[in-house]
Amino acid sequence: MNKDDFVIQSEVRRMLIRTNVDYTKIDFGTVRGVVYLRGFFKLSRIYTDGSEEEAKEFIAKTLFTFEKKIRSIAGVSDVVFQFINWRKERGKWIPIEIRKKEEKNEDKKAPGV
Repeated sequence: MNKDDFVIQSEVRRMLIRTNVDYTKIDFGTVRGVVYLRGFFKLSRIYTDGSEEEAKEFIAKTLFTFEKKIRSIAGVSDVVFQFINWRKERGKWIPIEIRKKEEKNEDKKAPGV
């Protein structure tokens, strides 16, 4: 890891710690100015009235802001996200529905398949 990547890595770590992001479920690294983030994106606290749609919208806005902050770090040329539960599509963050193991098992047991 060169010195620039190390500095970028430190800034990303600092940003993760200071924000509302649960960074324990995210792995990240930097190679030649490209920041890679993967894992499960989750917020420590969600500040909404409780509806699921509002929560998703809040998380999407947080992701957008988080991406913007990472891109603003000096030396960052690109950011690659590989989250299990969120993906970026046409400039917007979209939640990915994660199927539970029980649902997968029932699909396997379906008659006629």
